[in-house]
Amino acid sequence: MISGERFPKEEHILKTRDFREIYSNGRSVRREFIVMYCRPNDLARRRIGFSISSRSVKLASRRNRIKRCFREVYRKSKDKLADGIDMVLIVKRDPGAKYSYQDFLKVFEQLARAQGIMK
Repeated sequence: MISGERFPKEEHILKTRDFREIYSNGRSVRREFIVMYCRPNDLARRRIGFSISSRSVKLASRRNRIKRCFREVYRKSKDKLADGIDMVLIVKRDPGAKYSYQDFLKVFEQLARAQGIMK
């Protein structure tokens, strides 16, 4: 694995207050089944969080698969993203089993471009 493709704990958003801060002070963009909130942070690194409710995606296995796919998409494309940004991805409805890694990559890149955080 290339060292720049790691996904260390410092890049995870886990605290509820961090999520609330991003929701209240961030900008949102929606594509298909997902919403991306972004806001600048005071850190020299980018961070990402995921929110997938059991109400929007019923099966836990599918929620976990969606998170795994988006973590991998982020890990592979984070060098293309601006530094000092907090992002939260919210899945609003189940994309279904037909979505592949390439589909998630396409949606993520569309959201990042719309947010203006792609280098």
